[in-house]
Amino acid sequence: MELGERTTLSFASAVLKLAMKTRREHNRTRFGYRSISVACVIVACFLVGDGIAAEQAYDIAVTMRYPAGDKSAPQPTGLYVDSHSGDIFIADGSTSRIAIFDSQRRFSFEFSTRDRLSTPQQLAVDSLGRIFVMGDTRQHTLAVFDYNGDFLNYLDLEANGSKITPAGFAFDADNNLYVAVAEPARIYVYNTSGEFQRTFPIFTEVDEETRNTPMIGNFTVVGNEMLIPLPMVGQVARVDLNGKLIRIFGVPGGGPTELSFPNACCLNAAGEYVVLDKHRHLIEFYNEEGNFLREVGGAGLAEGWFYHPTSLVCSSDGTMLVGQIYSNRIQSVIFRNAPVVSGS
Repeated sequence: MELGERTTLSFASAVLKLAMKTRREHNRTRFGYRSISVACVIVACFLVGDGIAAEQAYDIAVTMRYPAGDKSAPQPTGLYVDSHSGDIFIADGSTSRIAIFDSQRRFSFEFSTRDRLSTPQQLAVDSLGRIFVMGDTRQHTLAVFDYNGDFLNYLDLEANGSKITPAGFAFDADNNLYVAVAEPARIYVYNTSGEFQRTFPIFTEVDEETRNTPMIGNFTVVGNEMLIPLPMVGQVARVDLNGKLIRIFGVPGGGPTELSFPNACCLNAAGEYVVLDKHRHLIEFYNEEGNFLREVGGAGLAEGWFYHPTSLVCSSDGTMLVGQIYSNRIQSVIFRNAPVVSGS
């Protein structure tokens, strides 16, 4: 990092700290139980590469609840956006269900996984609409359902004759199933029938501590790269589909512009890398070069704030969805105007 970039980052950090202090003083009700229909917030966005400060208005609001009835809201142990249909899938750990909403976040239908697996944690959908779910099956790796929620089969993923324990899984555009394993960090690739294709290590270019990280966050594949959050390291890795490191970004720490416990990452419609920081209760935005752009959110119990959020997805319309187990809450983050892009 050049001296000019460090100076800009210091200036951004100082102003962000002041802004966060002001917000804490004027938003004490966020730790109460008063609910608001829409949270309207102004955030200062610092473009590190250029040193430009710009205001960005955004709304945070609770979304995607069940229709009226005995179930009010799913417990989002996992979120997924189908890149083909735009549909949004929610793994509801509290009731062992999968809930599906359309691209406009309107409820479509739900189905139970209880007879096949309990506490669904993560899911992905292939190009044929089959839903692959990871949860507690007691003996199998994944359960597979069709688009109507009917059970198809189990997948028992093995390598060298032994079952693997996935930290996460995702499909590429060709329906190859990429499975991430921690300690040591490695990727296993299967077809949709669970047949082993290949394997390769990741993070061979980095230090031993990162390479042997005990935890991998919500792993996903976007285009020709894998996005791998490293919560214990405080950074996010971009890795190509052959295991070559593209970039590790983020500054570890607990202050403004830093990452304390990044556990999810997605690519938004503006081409920015959006990172969910569970312990700082917010999302951060980075450009392709890994430079910090802005952060949104903050700790609070009321609507419009986050409390130890655990899941994040980016929709094609630019909306970001943040899920948290506490209060069974999913909230949408929508910028009122297009996010400022570095260099524009």
